[in-house]
Amino acid sequence: MSVYEKAKLLEDHASRIADGEDSQRQAIRVSSRLMELRSQLNQLRSQLAITHALHARGTGLDIDSSGIDDGRAGFERSLGPSGLPSNPVFNTAKKKTQAVADRLTEENQAAWSAWTGKLLAELPLARISMLVEPGAEKQASTRHLELGRIARGKASKDAITTFATTYAGLAELLQDTQDPPEALADLLNRLRENSGLTLRDVTDEEIALIRQYGMDAHISLKRKGS
Repeated sequence: MSVYEKAKLLEDHASRIADGEDSQRQAIRVSSRLMELRSQLNQLRSQLAITHALHARGTGLDIDSSGIDDGRAGFERSLGPSGLPSNPVFNTAKKKTQAVADRLTEENQAAWSAWTGKLLAELPLARISMLVEPGAEKQASTRHLELGRIARGKASKDAITTFATTYAGLAELLQDTQDPPEALADLLNRLRENSGLTLRDVTDEEIALIRQYGMDAHISLKRKGS
């Protein structure tokens, strides 16, 4: 039985108790407490889905999903003769369920940060400057900024999917691009960071390097004051 199914059993079992309750007062109480318990179960279910999504991406990260059915087990053991759980029983089930959900939230976020950080560190970002197709450099830079924004956010199923898709697109874009020599990478970074760079600031060797790697068609000259 999966951890998700175990969590669902607690909700299903409590619902069956409420359905069979004859006393209106007890039914109202149980219904109210079920709504509270369902909120904790939904949080737990959401975090379990994130855990599964991270594992599905082959993160290789160990997330502890033990104790997932502690709330259900205690809930069943504490039922009274009538089969109706008391308020303390509900409180205990909520507390245990919330504790597991909180722990999974913390571990999922740590795993998410480790996974995204590892992938971002593996990107050959220096190659972005070597992209020569029209708009390719801007597209790659935009995707890299987007990856950083997503990675800084909270872990979620949507965030995991979007990050993986965007990352794959950027990695593919850079895959067949050569690494620039260090001198060229430094020059291109200077040109990107300083829009007021003049020809006097560029050496003949650097200009020859630009021509050698076919970057001369992607650099514009403009006379000051014109």
